[in-house]
Amino acid sequence: MLPVCQALPVTVSTPIAPTTPPARLLPFLVGVGGGLLGILPWLVGGARLPLQNLWTVATMPDAMPIVLLPVNQYFAILLFSLVLLGGVFAGIAIRILSQRRTVAVWAAGLGVLAVHVIATLQSFVVVAGGLSLSYDVRALVYLGGMLGGAVAAALLAQLGFWMTSRPSAAIAALGIALAAVPFGQWVARWFLAFTGDAFPPVFLPSLTTWIPAIVVGVALAWCGIRPAWRIAVWIVSLLTLALLPSLFGAIQYGLGSRILGGNLVEMTAASVQIFPMLLAEDGFLPVLVALVIGIVGTVVRMLVPTRQETDAGQQPAAAEESPYVSGR
Repeated sequence: MLPVCQALPVTVSTPIAPTTPPARLLPFLVGVGGGLLGILPWLVGGARLPLQNLWTVATMPDAMPIVLLPVNQYFAILLFSLVLLGGVFAGIAIRILSQRRTVAVWAAGLGVLAVHVIATLQSFVVVAGGLSLSYDVRALVYLGGMLGGAVAAALLAQLGFWMTSRPSAAIAALGIALAAVPFGQWVARWFLAFTGDAFPPVFLPSLTTWIPAIVVGVALAWCGIRPAWRIAVWIVSLLTLALLPSLFGAIQYGLGSRILGGNLVEMTAASVQIFPMLLAEDGFLPVLVALVIGIVGTVVRMLVPTRQETDAGQQPAAAEESPYVSGR
């Protein structure tokens, strides 16, 4: 009796396209570029170290050494803004780049960090060399406080980079909104780079007030309100826009009060005391403007479908069968 031949199932192996390793050099250079872009207005303005109250040798402003960061208690908010925005700029660039190719996001964060480490070391080594650290404890407290602020700014720059580089529009929009007030300081610094701090343009206060409002409004319009939890992004963004300018002003007032003689307790008390007055003086009109821009932009986006939504509605099958997977 002949054996019965049974047909064996034939499996057809689908060739798997080799995965392309994520690019590392390009995002690293993007991170370096973002970090440099953050401090660029300071570099264009000459990068002269501001006069120091505790400098050991009397020096004219034009003879002060070159530093990559404005280490001075009167420039503390500017230093924070320049460092923070380096991470935000790099994050936005990486988010755009990663939509077109697979990139190693961590390499860009490392590039930002490299710029900030080099800039911080160079600046504070120069400042430490000119202060009377050996016999004046105030100089040591000053240097340590400014260094701590620079390190905190660099860490927040990494957070800003992580938020703005995320695929989620809500997280990226929140990161942009949180950096809106420092962005106003960054833009203002470009004007001061050419006019100098002694003769600032009269429109700078308006510029630092309305640019953050516009940025927050556009970020909220991009974020949208669907799903409903994105309303939390709106609330946090608007609260930040309302409180951060007054908070910056209060901190700068405490740090710049020479009459307090470096007494940290009195400086903190002065900042806390003036904060409500600054908050009442600034008003909430910028918040209202940002809210209106966000609402109008959201309504327009809901009524006018984007090109991606139109393509997805016309070719749902092709979208589902597409082998492309967005990797990071």
